[in-house]
Parts: sequence; structure tokens; C-alpha cells
Amino acid sequence: QNVDGSKKRLTSSKLEALNEGDKPEKNELTNARKSGRAKNKVKTKKVTLQRVARILSNRGLGTRSEVNKYIKCKRIQYFPSESDDSGKVDVITIKNASERLPIDSKFFLDGNIEIEQVPLLILYHKPEGMLSQMKDDSFGRRHLGQVLSEKYKQYEQMGLHPVGRLDYDTSGLILFSSSGDLTQRLLHPRHEVEKEYVASVENTMNIDGELLLKKQLEIDGVTTTEGIHNAELVSISNGCDVRLTVKEGKHRMVRRMLANCGHPVIKLQRLRHGLCVIDGLDVGKFRVANMSETKW
Repeated sequence: QNVDGSKKRLTSSKLEALNEGDKPEKNELTNARKSGRAKNKVKTKKVTLQRVARILSNRGLGTRSEVNKYIKCKRIQYFPSESDDSGKVDVITIKNASERLPIDSKFFLDGNIEIEQVPLLILYHKPEGMLSQMKDDSFGRRHLGQVLSEKYKQYEQMGLHPVGRLDYDTSGLILFSSSGDLTQRLLHPRHEVEKEYVASVENTMNIDGELLLKKQLEIDGVTTTEGIHNAELVSISNGCDVRLTVKEGKHRMVRRMLANCGHPVIKLQRLRHGLCVIDGLDVGKFRVANMSETKW
């Protein structure tokens, strides 16, 4: 505006001069700002801190009070993640049980025994004649709690628990998890995690019988007392060894499905649960899941 309050009019030549200038467009300014923020933004890894006593108790070293005794006696050491200018990493003795450190820190007992982190997932080859429960039953039968305590004495403090179950007379793969979220992911039907079995059945099948079983399992579905269930038929060997996958875990479901198809199960073994396979794992042995088996 002019001093007298009247509006100043721009001539067409002045407007053209403004339009032809080097003034950046709005979109260009916005993109430049976003680009600058992206360059300045540094990704930092989130570190979870916990009290040392809790970390070590969760790793199965002992109860909190037992861990405190180890610390008071200066028997617990750890490696910090940072090194000094020379690249040397000094071992530090823990002096206070309430000290907070990253949960993935490396801890040692008496300087030479590593107190390992709790595995996220453990594979176990369950034999026949073992209960899929963690405590004794009234008949004194062998159960999972016994074998797990032999391998991991403080499994309760470590939070390890079985992922589902296998029947007493079924062998094969059963998983132990230390994560409730992962257990839910592996078991809930909405996630449709596959479980693969091989069953030796009665009534040897010819080609027509195999085609009929495939139709019953995959197309028609098999009616049981708990509803209609489907399975994918992977293969049939020797007319009586049936390999199949299911996405549910109802009680004795595979046995009931095959029996209702006219082929009662003589022997049943679980080969796979999701990404975890039993290949190479001897009966009664444990194995920690590798990285590829824990990508859920």
C-alpha cells in the first residue's frame, strides 16, 4: 500500500519479472526441507535396560536373592559394549544388584563361565510315552518338565514353556518358547501356522484309495466331534505312510481325521512346526532355534 492508504498496482512488466525470477516453488521448498530432515535423522538402536539381578535371574542363574549373593561376593562380571581408544574392552565386576544394564549384555560367573541369554525358541524331539506337561501326574509318568529341568535347571525363572502339546503316544517335534507373544503367534488359528506330520496307518491304499483320501482331506473335509477339519496331503509312501499338514491343533485331531477316513493311525510323528523342522535332531535331544527359524 501507498502512504495515503491506496493500493499499489503492479504493472504487467513487473509481474512478469517476479514470475521469471529464481523464487523456488512451494513444492520445491517442501521437498528440500524433507530431504534435509532425512539426512539429519540418525537411526538409533533402542536399548532395553533392566536391573542386573533381574537379568541374571531370568537367565537361570538363580533366584533374585541367590543372584544378590553372587554379586556381593564380586563373582559377576560383564563386558561393556564400548571400548577405549586402544580398542581394548575391560571386564567390569558388578558391585550393585540394582545397577541397570542392557538385557543383551555379556555376563560371566567367576570371569570364565558365560551366563548365556535365554533362547527365544528351543526344539525338542519328544519320544513316545512322555506327557506334554510340566508336572507329575498321578501315575508317575515321565513328562516334559523333567527333561527340561535336566537341561535348563532354572527354566521357570527363564520363562520357558511348551508351545502346545503332543499326545502321550505321539513322538516328534515340540517347541519351548520364552516369549508369550511368540507362543501366541505359533498357536492361534488365525495365524494358520502349519504343522506337518507323518502317520503310519492301517488299510494299505492303492492309487484310487490315495485319491479318495486326498479328496476327503483337502476338499470335503473330515467331520469329527469338534467340527469339520481339512488338511493338505503332502505324500503317501508304501500305501500306508501318510504325510500331511494341518493349521489347527485340536486334541488328537490328526488321529481322528485319519480314523474317520477309514485309516486308523498306528504311529504318529510331528516333523515340522512352522519354520522349525526336526531333521537331524535325535530323539530326546534339544536344539536352540537358529535365526531363520525365529523370523515370525
